[in-house]
Amino acid sequence: MSESNVSRRNFIIGLGAGSLLLPAAAAQEAGAPQSTQSQSESREQTVSRTRRLAWWREAKFGMFIHWGLYSVIGHQEWVMESEGVPIPQYEILAKHFTPKPNVARDWARLAKRAGQKYMVMTTKHHEGFCMWDTKLTDYNAMQQGPRRDLVREFVEAARAEGLRVGLYYSLMD
Repeated sequence: MSESNVSRRNFIIGLGAGSLLLPAAAAQEAGAPQSTQSQSESREQTVSRTRRLAWWREAKFGMFIHWGLYSVIGHQEWVMESEGVPIPQYEILAKHFTPKPNVARDWARLAKRAGQKYMVMTTKHHEGFCMWDTKLTDYNAMQQGPRRDLVREFVEAARAEGLRVGLYYSLMD
C-alpha cells in the first residue's frame, strides 16, 4: 500500500493486528511457554471472563447501535475520514445533533420484541464526540445539541426491558 493510500482507519487496523502478534512473538523468541492466562490476571478474573463470554455466546442475538454526529447527515461513522470532512466543519454537526426524546426506549422495546438479549451503544466514536456528560471536554451531548446524557438514557432504557448493556468507546480521536 503506498503512503498516499494509508488512511487513519487502515493505519489503526494494521496497528491493532500487529499488536496482537507482538506478545506471542516476544514470548516465543524468549523461549517462554505460551499461556492462555496472562501473569497479571487472577484466577477469579479468568473465571469471570469465561463465564461472561459463555453468556454472550449463548445469548447470540443483540443490538449494536452505531450512533453519533454522522447520523445528522445520514452517513456512516467514518464519514469524516472517508470523505475528507475538515474537523471544524464536522464539529458543526454537534449543534444540529438533536435526537428525539426517548429514542433509546424505542430501541430497547424493539430489541426485546425481537428476542434480543443485550444492547451495545457507541458512547464515543473516533471523532471524539462524547454521548454523555463529561467535564473533560465541551464536545459532548450535555453541552451541545442534545443537551442531555444519551448514555444514561440508553442504559436506563435497556435495563428497563431486562437487557444487558454494553458500551463501545473508541480511544482514537
